[in-house]
Amino acid sequence: MDALFFWLFAVVSVAASVLVVGQRNPMYSVLLLIVSFAALSGLYVILGAPFVAAIQIIIYAGAIVVLFLFVVMLLNVPREEPLPRAVAGLLGPSGMRLGAVLSVVLAVDLFWSLSRLAPSDFA
Repeated sequence: MDALFFWLFAVVSVAASVLVVGQRNPMYSVLLLIVSFAALSGLYVILGAPFVAAIQIIIYAGAIVVLFLFVVMLLNVPREEPLPRAVAGLLGPSGMRLGAVLSVVLAVDLFWSLSRLAPSDFA
């Protein structure tokens, strides 16, 4: 059951963190940051560190994110405008290709590292 909750919190944390960076509306980014912090707090509870989980919620979600929300609302930050077609066409596909190549390199390196571990290293 712990493994199920671990994977649930891990997927929510990673997805929310990626969406924080990908949002064009800053208010949605801040709200997704709260979701990411809550999922990270759930991971701490699974690891047996409830004090760290409570501190994560109190300090980060309770203080820092409220500060971010206050600044975003005070400054009235507008939505991010999309790049012009010429610039987006220049940066888009090449950046995606570079990201895909780096992802494959990371995956190959991870699988190679895990294959070199002995079974006694996992205990």
